[in-house]
Amino acid sequence: MANGRILVVDDERFFQELFRDVLTGAGHAVRTSSSAEEALEVLAAERVDLLLTDMVMPGLDGLGLIREARRRDPELEVVAVTGREDVKLAVESMKAGCSDFLTKPLEPGELLRVAERVLGRVRLRREHSQLLTENLEFVKAQALYRQGLQILATLDGERLVDLALSVLARTTDAQGAALWVADEKGQLALRGYRGLVDRAALPVRVDPRDPAFADALRGGAPFLAPDGWGGEAFLVPLVADDEPLGLALLSDRARGRFGRDEHAAALVVADFTAIAVKNARRFQAVERVGLRDRETGAYNLSYFVDYAGKEFYKARRYGRAFSLVVLSVDNVEQLRKEAGREPFRRLMRDLVAAVGRAVRDADILAKVSESEYYVLLPETDYFGALMFVRRATEEVRREASVRTMEERVPVLLSIGAASFPKDGEDFDELLHWARDRVQDQRGSLLRRLHLGDLEPGAFWELTDVLLSGSARLPDSSASARLQPDAELFAAAQREAAREIARDPRARGLLYVGLRTALAASPVRAALPPGDPAARAGDPSARVYLLGPRGTDAEAAPHPLVTEVYVDGDQRFAGHEFLLFLSERSAYALLAGPDGRTFHTSDMPLVDALVSKLQTAYDLQPI
Repeated sequence: MANGRILVVDDERFFQELFRDVLTGAGHAVRTSSSAEEALEVLAAERVDLLLTDMVMPGLDGLGLIREARRRDPELEVVAVTGREDVKLAVESMKAGCSDFLTKPLEPGELLRVAERVLGRVRLRREHSQLLTENLEFVKAQALYRQGLQILATLDGERLVDLALSVLARTTDAQGAALWVADEKGQLALRGYRGLVDRAALPVRVDPRDPAFADALRGGAPFLAPDGWGGEAFLVPLVADDEPLGLALLSDRARGRFGRDEHAAALVVADFTAIAVKNARRFQAVERVGLRDRETGAYNLSYFVDYAGKEFYKARRYGRAFSLVVLSVDNVEQLRKEAGREPFRRLMRDLVAAVGRAVRDADILAKVSESEYYVLLPETDYFGALMFVRRATEEVRREASVRTMEERVPVLLSIGAASFPKDGEDFDELLHWARDRVQDQRGSLLRRLHLGDLEPGAFWELTDVLLSGSARLPDSSASARLQPDAELFAAAQREAAREIARDPRARGLLYVGLRTALAASPVRAALPPGDPAARAGDPSARVYLLGPRGTDAEAAPHPLVTEVYVDGDQRFAGHEFLLFLSERSAYALLAGPDGRTFHTSDMPLVDALVSKLQTAYDLQPI
């Protein structure tokens, strides 16, 4: 027996109570109404399985009730009851949607048989609908599971980011998506985005310890995105083994608003992605172990080329920069002959290990040949590559085996860098420029006059060598000693300021050493104006003025300028200097006592002057 909810409609109270008693006795839940209008109110407020209605009633009759009730709910089962054996009325009621037709007086057994037959159809239809719904949910779950397996099977980090973004957007109907993935320092770095996303509004990094995110990340559940990250948007954490590995943003649903179903689907995909990120890192670690050169521990060239191809893809798609560095040991044969086979192999291992100490986890150091190595520096512009060259050179010079070897024969290490997209947009172009700069280093005064042998903080010693006539300069258009010129130093300051103004966002360093008070420096007036609050954290050029405080009134602060007072340092009484190092150019102008002047655009030499000045006066390297 299929118990159900039945609405009995009859204008006669006797039949209402008769039908109710018979049907209630069989276990059905029965409501009664005395009019079609009252019945329609009940149908609007409650779920009914069967409508049992008299056909002849005052006001709206049974036929009108059937038509209106079926219009509202086409699935509603209806049985018509009348006191007349009217074939025409029966036909009209069946056309209106009745399942059966009964005539008064009727037997209780017949009423029960008809009700139970009709309610059986209701039960079957509901079971069929439930099975269909469950099958659809199962199909959706299976599709989501298959996409999750596809994510898990992806071990390449960049392809994983693209695939995860695609699946997240597709399963939630989001028009915009972005993904942050934890880097080697635990910060969540923006790795990819797609669709209707305002890239400028998204942070490059998210600190998982930030109070705005810490609790939500630990909770692991979707949460609303901060204002300004998108229109209607929510975030879902990527967590594996209680470790936050990423954060996904989904915004602007194409149809309707995000709801519980979209949040649940995003969380499932995020869980798959978090596990895949962890697996990809493990695979990469294992892969790197198997792709290293036995002698030096550097990666082999095939792995480097494959990794570089992925970096080109990322840089082009997301507008990122990266750099290629070429390291050349110029006198390999001489070193081998002088040291012997085993000491030479040990020297090369130590040299590569020293360079390896300057690289980050994301950087790739690869062996090309016994004398040449490549380094790939992701998300590093040309200025950042110059800083790496300096660190790598310092690490090599500090290596004990290198210092021991240089007591017998110098280790001639030349390093050149090129960056994407500044120097080129394919590997051959970058390699050409990097090797061209290797050649520049080989021909630099730093190499020719053995000036690199001076101590790290020996800025003034290097300055004196370049200004004095004791060291003969080779013929070169890049470096020269000049005749005294009272206006040259001020003109050089103004030109350096104009260079910064041409592209205020280009990274660079300008050091100006002055004999007079810093407030009077011509460079200050020539610099472009700026708002200190707006420029906070902006990777633009920085200007450092070094010299005595003086007695004049202090100049108004400038967002690009840092003043370094060196009161009592007698070297500034007789010297002036300008050192400019940027992504595009390098220039140094040194002026000593008696008007002696030296200038150069030799980048390795300018970088050496900058490095030694920073060490001598404890200035930040960037």
